Amino acid sequence: MELRFMGQTYAASNIKCETVPSNQIAQFKGQSYNVPIPVRTIKPQLREGIRKYRGVTYTIEPRNYSVA
Repeated sequence: MELRFMGQTYAASNIKCETVPSNQIAQFKGQSYNVPIPVRTIKPQLREGIRKYRGVTYTIEPRNYSVA
């Protein structure tokens, strides 16, 4: 499917992910549901470290965060 935003066209991707049931329960608008856990992670659609905002391309460095 091809979409358009602010004059730019792009293709949308429908990525389906395999999941397994879990014991985690969430609630939204009064309705409870079980939260499925993904079997494997899906690689991001954006290349790591390269971003574009309003036509300007810039790079970011990945940072390692630690919990103190």
